[in-house]
Amino acid sequence: MLASTRISKAEEGIPYIHYLPEKTKGTQKDNSETITPLVRYAFDIIKRTQLNLTILKYPSGKSGYNKKIKQLLKAAGIDRKVTEFDEVEGVNKYIPICETSSSKLARSTHVDMMNKVQINMYAAGLHRRGSSAVTHYTMLELADRFKLMNLAFDQEDYRVDKNLEVI
Repeated sequence: MLASTRISKAEEGIPYIHYLPEKTKGTQKDNSETITPLVRYAFDIIKRTQLNLTILKYPSGKSGYNKKIKQLLKAAGIDRKVTEFDEVEGVNKYIPICETSSSKLARSTHVDMMNKVQINMYAAGLHRRGSSAVTHYTMLELADRFKLMNLAFDQEDYRVDKNLEVI
Protein backbone atom coordinates (compact mmCIF):
# COMPACT_ATOMS: atom_id res chain seq x y z
CA MET A 1 0.00 0.00 0.00
CA LEU A 2 2.69 2.53 0.94
CA ALA A 3 5.46 0.88 -1.09
CA SER A 4 5.30 3.44 -3.89
CA THR A 5 5.71 6.28 -1.41
CA ARG A 6 9.18 5.10 -0.40
CA ILE A 7 8.18 4.14 3.10
CA SER A 8 9.98 1.06 4.38
CA LYS A 9 10.40 -0.99 7.54
CA ALA A 10 13.72 -1.84 9.16
CA GLU A 11 14.32 -5.36 10.48
CA GLU A 12 13.41 -4.12 13.97
CA GLY A 13 10.00 -2.95 12.69
CA ILE A 14 10.94 0.74 12.61
CA PRO A 15 9.16 2.60 9.79
CA TYR A 16 11.21 5.11 7.85
CA ILE A 17 11.00 7.30 4.79
CA HIS A 18 13.82 7.28 2.26
CA TYR A 19 14.53 9.45 -0.74
CA LEU A 20 17.21 11.03 -2.89
CA PRO A 21 17.50 14.69 -1.85
CA GLU A 22 16.40 16.87 -4.78
CA LYS A 23 18.89 19.62 -4.01
CA THR A 24 22.02 17.43 -4.06
CA LYS A 25 21.13 14.31 -6.05
CA GLY A 26 22.82 15.63 -9.20
CA THR A 27 26.10 16.26 -7.39
CA GLN A 28 26.27 13.05 -5.35
CA LYS A 29 28.70 10.40 -6.54
CA ASP A 30 26.98 7.50 -4.78
CA ASN A 31 23.32 8.60 -4.95
CA SER A 32 22.89 7.79 -1.28
CA GLU A 33 19.38 8.17 0.07
CA THR A 34 18.36 10.18 3.07
CA ILE A 35 16.76 7.87 5.62
CA THR A 36 14.58 9.30 8.36
CA PRO A 37 12.67 7.25 10.95
CA LEU A 38 9.01 8.21 11.32
CA VAL A 39 7.56 9.18 14.67
CA ARG A 40 3.99 7.94 15.07
CA TYR A 41 2.44 11.34 14.38
CA ALA A 42 4.20 11.57 10.98
CA PHE A 43 3.48 7.91 10.20
CA ASP A 44 -0.25 8.43 10.84
CA ILE A 45 -0.34 11.46 8.50
CA ILE A 46 1.41 9.43 5.79
CA LYS A 47 -0.98 6.49 6.23
CA ARG A 48 -3.99 8.81 6.12
CA THR A 49 -2.83 10.75 3.04
CA GLN A 50 -0.73 8.07 1.27
CA LEU A 51 1.63 11.02 0.66
CA ASN A 52 -0.82 12.18 -1.98
CA LEU A 53 -0.21 15.78 -1.03
CA THR A 54 -0.60 17.98 -4.07
CA ILE A 55 0.64 20.74 -1.80
CA LEU A 56 4.16 19.34 -2.21
CA LYS A 57 4.20 19.43 -6.02
CA TYR A 58 6.20 22.17 -7.76
CA PRO A 59 7.88 23.62 -4.67
CA SER A 60 9.88 26.31 -6.47
CA GLY A 61 9.13 29.69 -7.99
CA LYS A 62 6.19 31.74 -6.68
CA SER A 63 4.95 28.80 -4.66
CA GLY A 64 8.33 27.98 -3.11
CA TYR A 65 9.22 25.76 -0.19
CA ASN A 66 8.16 28.25 2.47
CA LYS A 67 4.69 28.66 0.97
CA LYS A 68 4.38 24.88 0.62
CA ILE A 69 5.44 24.34 4.24
CA LYS A 70 2.73 26.75 5.41
CA GLN A 71 0.13 24.94 3.28
CA LEU A 72 1.29 21.54 4.50
CA LEU A 73 1.10 22.54 8.18
CA LYS A 74 -2.35 24.03 7.63
CA ALA A 75 -3.57 20.89 5.83
CA ALA A 76 -2.19 18.73 8.67
CA GLY A 77 -4.03 20.86 11.23
CA ILE A 78 -0.86 22.12 12.90
CA ASP A 79 -1.95 25.55 14.04
CA ARG A 80 -0.38 26.07 17.47
CA LYS A 81 -0.01 29.78 18.24
CA VAL A 82 3.50 31.23 18.18
CA THR A 83 4.82 34.67 19.01
CA GLU A 84 5.89 36.99 16.22
CA PHE A 85 7.05 40.54 16.89
CA ASP A 86 5.22 43.21 14.87
CA GLU A 87 7.85 45.85 14.00
CA VAL A 88 5.25 48.48 13.08
CA GLU A 89 3.08 48.19 16.19
CA GLY A 90 5.97 47.27 18.50
CA VAL A 91 4.10 44.37 20.11
CA ASN A 92 4.09 40.59 20.02
CA LYS A 93 1.32 38.99 18.02
CA TYR A 94 0.18 35.42 18.47
CA ILE A 95 -0.43 33.72 15.14
CA PRO A 96 -0.85 30.12 14.00
CA ILE A 97 2.48 28.47 13.23
CA CYS A 98 1.10 27.44 9.84
CA GLU A 99 1.03 31.14 8.87
CA THR A 100 4.64 31.90 9.76
CA SER A 101 6.58 28.68 9.16
CA SER A 102 9.54 28.37 6.82
CA SER A 103 12.12 25.79 5.82
CA LYS A 104 14.59 27.51 8.15
CA LEU A 105 12.18 27.21 11.08
CA ALA A 106 11.51 23.55 10.26
CA ARG A 107 15.21 22.66 10.09
CA SER A 108 16.20 24.63 13.17
CA THR A 109 13.30 23.21 15.19
CA HIS A 110 14.22 19.65 14.24
CA VAL A 111 17.93 20.17 14.95
CA ASP A 112 17.17 21.96 18.23
CA MET A 113 14.87 19.19 19.44
CA MET A 114 17.36 16.50 18.52
CA ASN A 115 20.19 18.34 20.27
CA LYS A 116 18.15 18.55 23.45
CA VAL A 117 17.86 14.78 23.73
CA GLN A 118 21.45 13.79 23.06
CA ILE A 119 24.81 14.48 24.60
CA ASN A 120 26.83 17.19 22.93
CA MET A 121 30.14 15.40 22.42
CA TYR A 122 32.11 18.66 22.58
CA ALA A 123 30.38 19.87 25.75
CA ALA A 124 30.99 16.49 27.35
CA GLY A 125 34.72 17.09 26.83
CA LEU A 126 35.22 13.88 24.88
CA HIS A 127 36.82 15.52 21.83
CA ARG A 128 38.31 18.83 20.77
CA ARG A 129 36.20 21.15 18.60
CA GLY A 130 36.45 20.13 14.94
CA SER A 131 37.64 16.59 15.69
CA SER A 132 36.73 14.09 12.98
CA ALA A 133 36.25 11.53 15.77
CA VAL A 134 33.05 13.32 16.82
CA THR A 135 31.53 12.78 13.39
CA HIS A 136 32.72 9.17 13.36
CA TYR A 137 31.36 8.31 16.80
CA THR A 138 28.13 10.24 16.52
CA MET A 139 26.85 8.65 13.32
CA LEU A 140 23.69 7.20 14.80
CA GLU A 141 22.01 4.08 13.51
CA LEU A 142 18.34 4.19 12.48
CA ALA A 143 17.19 2.58 15.74
CA ASP A 144 19.09 5.15 17.80
CA ARG A 145 17.72 8.07 15.78
CA PHE A 146 14.22 6.59 16.13
CA LYS A 147 14.58 6.52 19.92
CA LEU A 148 15.86 10.10 19.99
CA MET A 149 13.12 11.36 17.69
CA ASN A 150 10.41 9.66 19.77
CA LEU A 151 11.87 11.27 22.86
CA ALA A 152 12.26 14.69 21.24
CA PHE A 153 8.72 14.69 19.87
CA ASP A 154 7.24 13.10 23.03
CA GLN A 155 5.98 10.11 21.06
CA GLU A 156 5.52 6.52 22.21
CA ASP A 157 7.75 3.85 20.72
CA TYR A 158 5.98 1.66 18.16
CA ARG A 159 6.70 -0.89 15.44
CA VAL A 160 5.11 -1.91 12.14
CA ASP A 161 4.77 -5.23 10.33
CA LYS A 162 5.77 -6.05 6.74
CA ASN A 163 2.53 -4.45 5.49
CA LEU A 164 3.33 -1.25 7.39
CA GLU A 165 0.52 -1.83 9.86
CA VAL A 166 1.18 -0.78 13.46
CA ILE A 167 1.68 -3.80 15.74
